[in-house]
Amino acid sequence: MNVRVLCEGQLSLPLTVAEAVPLFTPEGERRWAGSAWDPVYAIPDAAGHGSAPGTVFTTESDGGAAIWIVLDRREDGISYARVAPGRIAGTITVSCAQAAAPDQTRVTVSYDVTSLSPEGAAFARQLEAEYDEFLESWRREILAALAGGRDSGAPAADSRLAPGGVSPARSRRHAP
Repeated sequence: MNVRVLCEGQLSLPLTVAEAVPLFTPEGERRWAGSAWDPVYAIPDAAGHGSAPGTVFTTESDGGAAIWIVLDRREDGISYARVAPGRIAGTITVSCAQAAAPDQTRVTVSYDVTSLSPEGAAFARQLEAEYDEFLESWRREILAALAGGRDSGAPAADSRLAPGGVSPARSRRHAP
């Protein structure tokens, strides 16, 4: 039976909102997501402006292929639709807000995932169960990249469960 899972959580980054938001664009994630995150754009020159609404790109991971569409790009965040055919479909929204200190940003990440198969249902349930840990892995990966502790081609620090695929930490946020 298919399921729908809604997950929302937060992480804090030692950046201004203007510095944090670009980290969650398709190209910005290359800085911290490791070699598993390699968007391929339907229109090749879209990488230069890949966070514009309507931009379409694909990714591959252990969980298979995923099709992404940028739905909205704001000064404080970005929203995507993602479909991993035969597995899951849904949306991801990242919103950034200044925290108590001016050089701190509170990042809210929301996943709305509907399974399209028993495999997708298992993934959705795992994402829900491990969501806090999943977001913590993002925070660690981003902080390591900011500190220069990992180059953009290195594997993600914690890759067990990737939304839509294998396990949220295994291919980061973007496995199908």
